Amino acid sequence: MRSFKKMFVGMTAAAIAASCMSINAFAATKLTDVVHPDENDATMNDAYYAIGAMGFFMNNDGKWHWNNGDWCTWKTENNDGTITIEYKISKVLADTTMSDKGSLGEMGVMFANLDKAFEAAGVDVEAQYPLSVEVLDARFVAEDGTETTFNDLLSITEMPHDPEGDIRFHIRSTDRVDETTGEVIAAATPEVEGWDQEGGFNGGTLYMTIGLGAPAAAGEETSSAAGDDSSKKADDSSKKADDSSAKADDTSKKDAGTTTTTTTGAGGGGSLASDNTAKAEQPETGAAEGLIFAGVALAAAGIVITKRK
Repeated sequence: MRSFKKMFVGMTAAAIAASCMSINAFAATKLTDVVHPDENDATMNDAYYAIGAMGFFMNNDGKWHWNNGDWCTWKTENNDGTITIEYKISKVLADTTMSDKGSLGEMGVMFANLDKAFEAAGVDVEAQYPLSVEVLDARFVAEDGTETTFNDLLSITEMPHDPEGDIRFHIRSTDRVDETTGEVIAAATPEVEGWDQEGGFNGGTLYMTIGLGAPAAAGEETSSAAGDDSSKKADDSSKKADDSSAKADDTSKKDAGTTTTTTTGAGGGGSLASDNTAKAEQPETGAAEGLIFAGVALAAAGIVITKRK
């Protein structure tokens, strides 16, 4: 019997742990659910259109000189939520010795002003990551015409917050490792293996198109706006339920001739649910709820273990 109790406690603890992990799992943030064009909000509008990106390149020569391409912003012809980078890395830039011994330290795409846009939206910056992305094009065409498709990058669907801010797509032939902790900061891209060697890289053009979510078309609501509308409807339903509750109380008073205690019931619950729906766009709220559930679960685990003793 004692062994059965031990097994039960173990199974219960495992189930609680699994439930806690599922509670704290969040999907990647869609940018336009938080930051989106809004003609009625100049700050939000400016924050969205200030987001941009540029290609960058560094030699593997021990000096790691930073070189970057042109500043690219949202495609304005159809405003589909994508940014396209075309960055030409000349043979001269790649080969600092001018002797056909070019080598790749790192190249890629750096986004900027994402963090500032989140700040303008009044949300916790760190809580917005990972950010939902779609890589539509990722390839490099060398000066001799050889084309390399970065399938590794094309498979990316979400990006974490880069240690240097916003998000960055790193294209490297070797892992970049933190010398102190040994943690991999930027993983190697398999398609460029060997490009860090002398003569392994002699310039070319990097092409990348990244989507961060198309903003709503004119006359349409964003997911955020739709959520606010749902919140308003829920609040209306709550008010109606409260009115019904009040009428029921009045009827009760007239019939019984006594004073009754009002119970909020569905009306109050509906209002609370609508408030949580409106706040659900901010992951930190979900995180707080996760901690509450986790605390309850751990308390439950403590009860089970106490009973065993």
